[in-house]
Amino acid sequence: MIGIYLHLFLIACATGALIFAINFFILGGGKWYVRQYTLLLGITTFVINTSYALLAFSADTSKAVFPHFAGVLAINIFLLLEVLFVLQSLEVKRSWIIGIISFFAVYLIFDLIIYGTNETFLYIRHDALFTGYEIQKKTHFAFHYSYIAVIAVTLFSLGVKWYKTQKIKHDKKFVLRLIWANLLLIVAAIPELSMLNRPLKYPSFSFCLCFTGVFFLWHYAVSMQAAFTPTIRNTATEVFGMIDVPIVIFDLAGVIKLFNPSAQIVLHISTREQQTIRDILQLSDVETLRLLAKAKHGEKSEWLTKTKTEGKRCRLKCFIKFDSTVEPFCVIATTELLEG
Repeated sequence: MIGIYLHLFLIACATGALIFAINFFILGGGKWYVRQYTLLLGITTFVINTSYALLAFSADTSKAVFPHFAGVLAINIFLLLEVLFVLQSLEVKRSWIIGIISFFAVYLIFDLIIYGTNETFLYIRHDALFTGYEIQKKTHFAFHYSYIAVIAVTLFSLGVKWYKTQKIKHDKKFVLRLIWANLLLIVAAIPELSMLNRPLKYPSFSFCLCFTGVFFLWHYAVSMQAAFTPTIRNTATEVFGMIDVPIVIFDLAGVIKLFNPSAQIVLHISTREQQTIRDILQLSDVETLRLLAKAKHGEKSEWLTKTKTEGKRCRLKCFIKFDSTVEPFCVIATTELLEG
């Protein structure tokens, strides 16, 4: 009887994941593509849980392979979506993304062909209440977990690289939350892998539960990111309405994000290409490094310099905008032209 309750619990988890995903997609803040991924991951979590619940409730063991196949497909897609998200967040070249995803897609197809056959598992009805399975072809089973292992290593490696590229504290926390969430998948695999030596009564429950946990940790991470990350455009609207002087807003790497019309005219800022603060002002390497270092520590600063194009003397005043977690977010710089 406990098997029935466990799989009913999985259906409840599946429904909750789908509701949370749809709600975040419609009402959540943050970037559009993050909301899209959250919706897709919520849908695949729903499919994973409901598929394995349907497997357990299949009275006809000859048909249990179909929900099992759907569950395996959803697991593979879930992992593939995560890889694609990290690659996109790292701003990897499109050709590399296509190559990596194509490799995993081919791997996935072979995994489904091999893992999804009737020969891989023997489906057994327990106490005339629910259906479980035992491994018949260990080589097929091993191929599936080789696919999972390759994706897990790829995800972890990309996650570490992604973490190292982040400069803001709450962005690092966001990446760490996602890395820790995926470590749950290692825990998820242990019970089913133990089936190589002995059969288990509820082999699918642990990894269904862990995939649900990964989704909800993902949801928490993206919700926190959306809640505590102000947009640069909102910051610009606030500041531009208060001060009628040349204003430039740049990030903690010195890349210009926004500027007002006065700054565009005075500093000759290009609207066609991305520029840094050094592209518009005559700042030395040392001055630039000191300016950005102060910004990362939340310290405002003032610099005497010249405009890049016309060589006019000016005073650059840098003010720091903090996010809701009191971490430096961007630099708001005003420029005052000096006589002489």
